[in-house]
Amino acid sequence: MKCVICKTGECLPGTTHFTNVVKEKLVVVKNVNANICNNCGEAYFSTEAVEYIKMKTKEALKNSENVELFTV
Repeated sequence: MKCVICKTGECLPGTTHFTNVVKEKLVVVKNVNANICNNCGEAYFSTEAVEYIKMKTKEALKNSENVELFTV
C-alpha cells in the first residue's frame, strides 16, 4: 500500500510506539503492530490495535499518574 501522507513510500508491517496526550496525561503504548511507511514513518494501525490503544487510554485516565506506559 502506498502511503497517503508522503505519496511515495510503501507501508510495511512492523511495530511502533503510540504516544498521545489526553487531559494533560501522557499515554505511551509501546510495540504496537502497524503498517509503517518506509519513507516518512507514518504508522497505520489496524482496528484491533486502535481498540487496544483506546482501552489503555481509558485506563490511564482513571489513574492519578502523570505518565502511563503500556506494552502490547
